[in-house]
Amino acid sequence: MFDSIFNAFYSSMDAIFMPIVQNMHPGISIFIIAFLVSFIINLATKVLVNQNRMAELKKELQEFQVKARKASKDPELMKELQEEQQKMMAMQMEMMKMSFKPMIYTWAPIIAIFAYLRHVYDFGGVVHQLNPDWNGVVVQLPYIISKMIFVSFWHWIGGIFYHGGFGIVSNTALGWLGWYILCSMATSMVLRKVMGIK
Repeated sequence: MFDSIFNAFYSSMDAIFMPIVQNMHPGISIFIIAFLVSFIINLATKVLVNQNRMAELKKELQEFQVKARKASKDPELMKELQEEQQKMMAMQMEMMKMSFKPMIYTWAPIIAIFAYLRHVYDFGGVVHQLNPDWNGVVVQLPYIISKMIFVSFWHWIGGIFYHGGFGIVSNTALGWLGWYILCSMATSMVLRKVMGIK
């Protein structure tokens, strides 16, 4: 039963993404998929979260943090801020609820995309079956960038939690998961600015 559900899911995703997967370099196709997912998440945030209220909350919390830093050297001022602190905690809770709202609608599509990417790019996946000599490397980063984003550390972390079958080729190489995360972070930052998300 589950096999037929998974097969139907992969077939429907193949209809959407397989032309990209088959006709483009893995680095480009994963970038496009990461961009689409980031766009959906940011669009949901833009539509579901009151951007003006979020900006107000962030501003008030930042102002309170500045006051709290000054008050740390002044016990009298610290007492005055205790009442305000309750209000700030309520505001933080409101921010959390607002931030959580888009997640309710986007977590299922994100998990589905991850499952599909694993099906396509993982060891024994579609791309590996089409090209058995493929070593799992999606991109080779310049040495300086790989050092700046601590690729060797993330390889070590990945080695603890993830055993996909591909070995680590070098500390400048990224597989599908590392490249997807990097693309997702970069595209999300750009989209948030373009879409005016607070």
